[in-house]
Amino acid sequence: MDFLNLIRENNERHTVSKEELGPLLEQAEKTYKKHFPLTAYFERSIFINWTCSIADCKYCFLSTKPRHDPKEKPTAIRSPASILAEVLICKAMGWRVGYITGGLRVESIEYLSNLISKINQITGEKTMMNFGPYTKSEIVKLKPYVTGMGSAIESFDEELHNFICPSKPLKSLMKFLQNLQEEGLQKLITIILGIGERKEDVEIVIKKIKEYHIEKVQLCFLKPQENTVFDTVPAPNPNYMVWWIAKIRIACPSTEIKVALVRERMEEIELYLKAGANGFSRFMVFLDFNSQYAQELEEGCRRVGRKLEGKFTEFSEIDVEKLVEELPFDEKLKQKILPKAKQYYNRLEKRK
Repeated sequence: MDFLNLIRENNERHTVSKEELGPLLEQAEKTYKKHFPLTAYFERSIFINWTCSIADCKYCFLSTKPRHDPKEKPTAIRSPASILAEVLICKAMGWRVGYITGGLRVESIEYLSNLISKINQITGEKTMMNFGPYTKSEIVKLKPYVTGMGSAIESFDEELHNFICPSKPLKSLMKFLQNLQEEGLQKLITIILGIGERKEDVEIVIKKIKEYHIEKVQLCFLKPQENTVFDTVPAPNPNYMVWWIAKIRIACPSTEIKVALVRERMEEIELYLKAGANGFSRFMVFLDFNSQYAQELEEGCRRVGRKLEGKFTEFSEIDVEKLVEELPFDEKLKQKILPKAKQYYNRLEKRK
């Protein structure tokens, strides 16, 4: 089957009219207000590496990078000090840490456990992981440190999914969700719109959310990556994302819905919130702090009566040295974190 041609054709048909969207938005907004407070939040995705042991998901930029050999020592990874510094500044600015993420099976379970434990000490709460499927034994080892785990679910159509991600078969993802459910951990799935799904597939996603009691859903549009087979695939109609949010919100009233927010779609913030989104991820906050995009984010939340958590245009004077000194880590690690934390803080300070 010519999957790429099928995907292009599907995306061209992914149109949603204002007339179709209107009644859905009204119902979705009422459903949201019945189950959630009138707030909105931003969750920072903390990347911890730039490589992957699978590296063949056809839409992912990591598929264009050298594949990590699990037998070799990881090289394309961030230092723990850099990661912890980012987490520290995020907390100081009132931004949530949504999860740590990156390529799959690059770091050892022991390394991840140690890193997540330190992140938890900074945030004061357990963190989520969003890498892809882990085995039951791995989940059990990580369970004391995480509130939940997640993965992108490229498609619930097994044939299409296995074309897109041949080394991450759909069966392994379903088993992963089942194992998380058995261990009592929260489950996060990311649905990437524009890589082959049809409008009617929203019903399959809703069915799986209910079947596996999925607590969080993250929706994002395909962002074509250079040198991948998707680099010329057109994105679906803008209202298509809004339609998916509304359909999921109405069918799954208590499920948290996050939207991957990119510069090109900032004008759609109000529609995302009216459709029932709880918050956003992917916003490039260290680049776009106090920018027109940050102002649009705040104004969009205000216009629909949502209070946005955290600071996006208001700069806070922070004593970075004091923050680092108060961390419950040994002095050697704190001395590594301090210059990294100052770098993140200075990036914000320059934009005040």
